[in-house]
Amino acid sequence: MKSLLLVLLAVLACTGCGAAGSARARPLFEAMPLPEWRVVGAAAEFTLAAEEDGGGGATLVGRGPIPRNGFLTSPRELGDFRLSVEVRLGSAELPLGEGMNSGIQIRSAERDGTIAGLQIEVDPTERLWSGGVYDERGRGWLAPLKDDPAAMAAFRRGEWNLYEIECIGPRIRTRVNGVACAEWFDGAVSGLIAFQVHGGKACEVAFRAPVLEELGAHAWMAEAPEAQRGAQERDDASRAVPSDALGVRFERLAGNATVELLADDGSSLALVEIDAGAPSMVEFVWLDGRGAALVNGARVASLSLAKPVSRVTVRGEGVSVGGHAVLRRAPHGAWNGCG
Repeated sequence: MKSLLLVLLAVLACTGCGAAGSARARPLFEAMPLPEWRVVGAAAEFTLAAEEDGGGGATLVGRGPIPRNGFLTSPRELGDFRLSVEVRLGSAELPLGEGMNSGIQIRSAERDGTIAGLQIEVDPTERLWSGGVYDERGRGWLAPLKDDPAAMAAFRRGEWNLYEIECIGPRIRTRVNGVACAEWFDGAVSGLIAFQVHGGKACEVAFRAPVLEELGAHAWMAEAPEAQRGAQERDDASRAVPSDALGVRFERLAGNATVELLADDGSSLALVEIDAGAPSMVEFVWLDGRGAALVNGARVASLSLAKPVSRVTVRGEGVSVGGHAVLRRAPHGAWNGCG
């Protein structure tokens, strides 16, 4: 009886685990078989072994040398998901991964013959930013780890390192070996995933036992014309925000604007000055009371919201606003990326 109780306690303790602990989770290459994946960018060599040295899961190995970055790219986009995978960077000749670099692309896209988008870094250098968020062929570093000594110390060179990546709505969170590393809020809420072999003289990276849990999707939805007319009748600089929304977007905001997020009782939750100048993409995104304000993808303010957002107002002399959309959960069955 005592041993049965211990087993039950162990099962309950795993209820809050990441992808590997969920009944909805599946081995990645069962959810998306390897023959459906493509190599994009430089022609890196990728091989998949059913198991490595009793490691308990399929192991993908990517190798160079290649003249520029190469990616093994998923056959379809993902919306919200959790991904767990063990990562080891290094070869027999360079067991600590000296001079190597890699990463896991999320919410990315194919562009100009390569992959662009968000990357979770695998970095064995003295910089120690493994688990940080980088924008490949885009904005550069978004969430480096330079001010977080615990996160910087999480990655172990030459060893297997457990990466846990969670993407829900606008929020991206990473953990390396159980240590929280990065949290980033972004307007990109869907895209491809890919495994990177970095360009250069030598690179060998192994990804063991990848497990994927898909969690539906969120999408930017344009405000219906009748909703726009209703808002304009009340206040042409104000928009209601649905209770289930996780963000608001102005695709063409020009001028120096003051944007305010309001609660249902009219109290101010956040006040952000936006110096947009030319027409710009302005996004406010949030989840669980935290978030960010972004102008053309660059974070201009962090958000701490004590109550749900009910309304957004935009004020400023000479300000023009267009293309209003809200970030909401995609209806069941409407998300083409999900299997």
